[in-house]
Amino acid sequence: MDSTTMLIISALLIGILVGGFFLLIPELEVNQPDTSSAVKTMEDINKTISTATSPGTAQEQVQPPQATQPSQSSQSSSQPQQSQQSVQISLLQPPAQLSSAYIEAFGEGYGKTELEAEEIAKNYGLQKLIEQLYVEVKSSAVLEEKLATIIQDGKVKERFESQYERTIQTKSEMELLGVSYRTTERKKVGDQYYVKVQVYIEAEKAKQQLEAFLAIKLAKSLLDSKMIFSAKAIADKYEPLLLANTFPSKTAEELIQIVNDIKKRYDRIQNLIASINSARVTDKKSALEVANYLNELFSMVNDLPPGSVDVDKLRPFLNDVKISIKGPQDVLLGEQVKLEIFVEPSQVKSLWVFGEQVETQDLLTLSEGTAVLSVIVKSNTSRVTVSLAGVVNATWTPGSVRVNPEILKTVYKTDAELKILAGGTAKIISDQKLMRENALKDALVKTIKKAASDLLIGSERELLDIPLDEYILTKVIGAIDYEISATGEYAGLYYVLVSSKIKKYDFENYIKEALKNAPVGFALVLTEGDKLGYVEPAIIDGLLSSGIKLVSKDFSRKILDVQAKSNLPPNVLAKVTALSAARYLIYVIVNSATTYLPDYKVYSVRTLITTHIIDTITGNILDTVRFEEVNTGATEQAALSKTTSGQKFKEYVNAIANSLRFENTQVFAVYKYTFVLERAIYGSILLDYLNAKYDKVRVVEKTDTKLIVEVENVPMADMEKFLSTVDALKIKKISDFNYQVTK
Repeated sequence: MDSTTMLIISALLIGILVGGFFLLIPELEVNQPDTSSAVKTMEDINKTISTATSPGTAQEQVQPPQATQPSQSSQSSSQPQQSQQSVQISLLQPPAQLSSAYIEAFGEGYGKTELEAEEIAKNYGLQKLIEQLYVEVKSSAVLEEKLATIIQDGKVKERFESQYERTIQTKSEMELLGVSYRTTERKKVGDQYYVKVQVYIEAEKAKQQLEAFLAIKLAKSLLDSKMIFSAKAIADKYEPLLLANTFPSKTAEELIQIVNDIKKRYDRIQNLIASINSARVTDKKSALEVANYLNELFSMVNDLPPGSVDVDKLRPFLNDVKISIKGPQDVLLGEQVKLEIFVEPSQVKSLWVFGEQVETQDLLTLSEGTAVLSVIVKSNTSRVTVSLAGVVNATWTPGSVRVNPEILKTVYKTDAELKILAGGTAKIISDQKLMRENALKDALVKTIKKAASDLLIGSERELLDIPLDEYILTKVIGAIDYEISATGEYAGLYYVLVSSKIKKYDFENYIKEALKNAPVGFALVLTEGDKLGYVEPAIIDGLLSSGIKLVSKDFSRKILDVQAKSNLPPNVLAKVTALSAARYLIYVIVNSATTYLPDYKVYSVRTLITTHIIDTITGNILDTVRFEEVNTGATEQAALSKTTSGQKFKEYVNAIANSLRFENTQVFAVYKYTFVLERAIYGSILLDYLNAKYDKVRVVEKTDTKLIVEVENVPMADMEKFLSTVDALKIKKISDFNYQVTK
């Protein structure tokens, strides 16, 4: 083949190859991946990482991000190789950087599971958030001024101000809509989980909800005080907020029910007014019938607008009606007196009752023109008036009122509430305000103790020796609707007389919430049968070492003295113990038997301890921990000292500590482990392993042959499981908490 032919063939082959190459180019373009979505995905990832790690942008400060948790399916599809540990870490977020348009609080919680700890943290954070709102509202007069403009009558405004102050001091349970939660920390502490949550909400939205909540609650208080028209005015103003889905369903339901109750009572009043005004009065019989309706109306409402009913049309027919009152002239302050009422003619069916500085009923029913009226005298200016429709009146006032500043009595009691009259005294000092506050506090302390006696244990005994913690006093006082009815000086002391109305549910609930939300949880140890005085100090020292806060010894002694006098059942005693701020009552019963062994010249002491862990809120026994051991010694005390200083006793105290579950406080138990070392170097190796595994390892003793350490919240079973994983050493159990270490 000549060169020309070869050139032609080569050219043809090159042409075919080039053509085939260009034919393949479109196919490559079709299969080429679209990189724009990948670029966008990377931008999103970078943005997410930046958001999670940066302190917060300006946009975040205006609208903080919601704490969200990706679903399990989305995690598995997008990151199939992600470990469970990394999933947990991804749920944690740094606290949101908030502007002044938001308010925030942090809640912490411990629980047996992460979910339980998180729920506790959320609830505690929400309560702290609401407390902040209360503080802001209390420190501002805006809400009070806004509500006061609704009420026109001057006397009614005075009552309104009193009711407003009580309402604002009473922290009712409420929920908020629009609250955001952000989990910022999660870890395991011993055998419990710890979670910290950031709770935040737009300040204006929260204040609007709290304002409406307090306004409706105030309206309820006014309703209970028979200020129906004032309550209706407030309900009309704030009902639109309820209908606009401003509140969570539970709170909305409660507030709507209050509004409906107000409307129902208001409609009843209006119907009664209409009946009275439309009734024709032509003779004495018809006048007495209308007067009976008026008595009912006046006893039902304390803020009836002037001119609502026509009373004058009755006057011409009631001129000959006569009312007289017979009662004692010399009375004791706080005394319940009986007044005899006589009315002519006997056809009069009822009388309206009102007065000043007295405790009595509002409507009196007559039988054949007579009745007996019970009245509590609350001041030396007390007076009571009985009236027929406001037309014919008769008034009783005591001639003289003797002072009893130490009075403490239950005026009346039902299943739902009770009224208590209590006197309080204070030393006379130049600071009038402080003197009054001291006397008031004395009266309120007596009132709370009396209420605890009546409501918590159902006893008429006055448990005045039961100590009342200052924290409980400040929290529970919100459940007491009280007024000072008399003040003065007596026997060199300044005194006040305080009349209080207490609802059982509110009282119990306030104590419950105070104990659950206390910044530090307390327990109270009561010991019976510790004749030599070795057991209780050892228990107390062990509990304190475990991080348990205990009620003062003075409080414990006083409660034990009360128990010695009253012999209350443990569950009842626990409820009373709640007044000392104790969340749990640790009721210890010690039994010991001593035998002298003459052959050995030693004493053998058998110690049996039964310990009940009792919830002071419910009175229920949550756990019973028992301990039994026999030891010998040259004296009975020496034998008992061996028992209370031994490891078994420490385990018993740790078991008590682990039975206490404070809502906002972590309890820790300390375990001591002893290792007998074949060589000194083994102690150093083992200590390195322990420090790498556990946060708090305290070396008690370290020699060439022995290593003793204390570790928090690592019980024996967990420690032995860990020791089995130490490959560098051979660790053999000798006895409980004692081990031999070899190679």
